[in-house]
Amino acid sequence: MSHKGFAALTVLFFILAWFSWKNEKLQDEPLTTYVSNTQTAAATTEQNSNVSQYANIDAALHIVAQKCKSTDVNKDGLYNCIDAAVLFYQYYPDRSKVTIITNVNPNTGMNHLFNAVLINGSWITIEPQAYATGYSSYWMKDVWGNKYDNTYNHVALDSFSRYVK
Repeated sequence: MSHKGFAALTVLFFILAWFSWKNEKLQDEPLTTYVSNTQTAAATTEQNSNVSQYANIDAALHIVAQKCKSTDVNKDGLYNCIDAAVLFYQYYPDRSKVTIITNVNPNTGMNHLFNAVLINGSWITIEPQAYATGYSSYWMKDVWGNKYDNTYNHVALDSFSRYVK
């Protein structure tokens, strides 16, 4: 086969490939506006989900505030961060989006148990005793300031989930 024949076959191949691609592209396009509305609904649902995560945090914190001074989850005779973190985990509606965290920082003396909630793909740390102790914010950094250093965070769910009812 000559160079001209090879060039002609190559051009023909590219034309066929383009028609094939164009046909697939048309098949992938939505047939009705319903698909487009579904995508919009999915985005709205995601936004509502994030809003509901904050509502879930607030609701769980209110329950913790009511129960943490009278519920000794690990039966150690104390009402402390262990009880609050386990109660928060227990009453948070979506356990796939909440965990229990420990933070032991020898530099600041912090030795604390608290929670993290998954929001927008990030784990956000929550002080479960915030409402019970009168704080208006429940973010760990707001409550604990410089004493809290998140580099000392470790997931402790396996150690404390046995206390969840």
